[in-house]
Amino acid sequence: MNKTQEYRKQFGQALRELRKIHTGKTLRMFAYEYDIPCATLSRIENGQREAQLTILKRIAEGFGWEFGEFIKNVEEKMPDKFVLKDE
Repeated sequence: MNKTQEYRKQFGQALRELRKIHTGKTLRMFAYEYDIPCATLSRIENGQREAQLTILKRIAEGFGWEFGEFIKNVEEKMPDKFVLKDE
C-alpha cells in the first residue's frame, strides 16, 4: 500500500468514527441528509476514494463545523502524524 492509499484509509476510519460519535447517524442517513451519494461516502470511509472538496464541505456542514475545524478534528483522530511526501 502506498502512502496515498494509507492516508485515505486512515482519513476514512477517522471520518467514520467522528460521524458515529458526533452525529449518531448511520452512513445512509447522514449521506441522505447532506445530499452525498451513499456509495461515495462509503468509499471515502473505507479509504477507496478521495473526497472532492464539495463533498468534504457537505460533511463538515453535517457536523456543524467550519471546514478547517472539520479537517483538524479528522486529523486529530488519525493514528499518527502522516506525511505524504517522502523525506
